[in-house]
Amino acid sequence: MSEARFKRLERALIRHGVAARHARRAALELGSHFQELRRDALERGESPEQAARTAHQAMGSDATLITRYAGQRELRGWLYRWPVLYAFAPVVSFALLCITSMALLVLSLDELHATLRSIAVPAWVAAAVNSSIAVALLWVLPVLVAAAFAFLASRRPVEPRWLIASALLVCLTARLMNAGLMLPFAGHRGSASLGIGFSFSALPQQLTYALITAALALVPYFLTSHRLRRGSSPST
Repeated sequence: MSEARFKRLERALIRHGVAARHARRAALELGSHFQELRRDALERGESPEQAARTAHQAMGSDATLITRYAGQRELRGWLYRWPVLYAFAPVVSFALLCITSMALLVLSLDELHATLRSIAVPAWVAAAVNSSIAVALLWVLPVLVAAAFAFLASRRPVEPRWLIASALLVCLTARLMNAGLMLPFAGHRGSASLGIGFSFSALPQQLTYALITAALALVPYFLTSHRLRRGSSPST
C-alpha cells in the first residue's frame, strides 16, 4: 500500500509539472521519510498496521505533498516552462522520420535495380508498392507520431490545446506532402520521391483529411488521460 502511494504521487507530480527526475527523487525521499516515521511509531509500541497509518497521517495528504513539490519552480520540467515547444516537437520528429525513411529507400534503389532487372516486375506491382509507401509515410506514420506524443502528453503537464495543435500540424504537414517509391521494372530504373506543396484549390480537402487523421491520433490520449486521472486522483 505504501509503495503504491508513492508511485501514485510520482505520477501525480509529473502531471502537475514536476520534471520526471525530480518526481522520482521526491517519491524516494517521501518513501524514506515514511519508513523513518513508521520505525518511530513501532518503537513507541504501535502495531505494524497502526504504525503505517500513523506515518501516513504524519506526512500529510497527497494533495498537500503535491502542492509542496509542484510549487517549487526549480523542479518544473521544460514542458511546463515552454509548452509551445510541444506543438512543434511532433512535426519535427515526423519530418525527420520521413527524411530518414526516404534516404534508406533511395540507398536501396541501386540494390533493387540490380536484383530486379532480371525479373519481369509488372507495372501494377511497382505502382502498388508506390501507393503502399505513400500510405505508410503520409497516412500511417503521422497518425502514429501524433498518437505517440499524445500518449506521452497524458503523463505530462501538457495543455490539450498544445497537444491538439501538434496533432493538427503533423497531420496537415502530411497532407501537404507527396512521397513514393517506384520499383525498377522493364524500361524504368526506379525512383524515390519526397516533397511538399501547397494548393489553395486542394486545401479544403487537405484540411478535412488532416482533421480526420488528427482525431484518430488523439483518441488514445483522451482514453488514457481519463483513466490516469481517475487512478491518480490525490487523496485528501
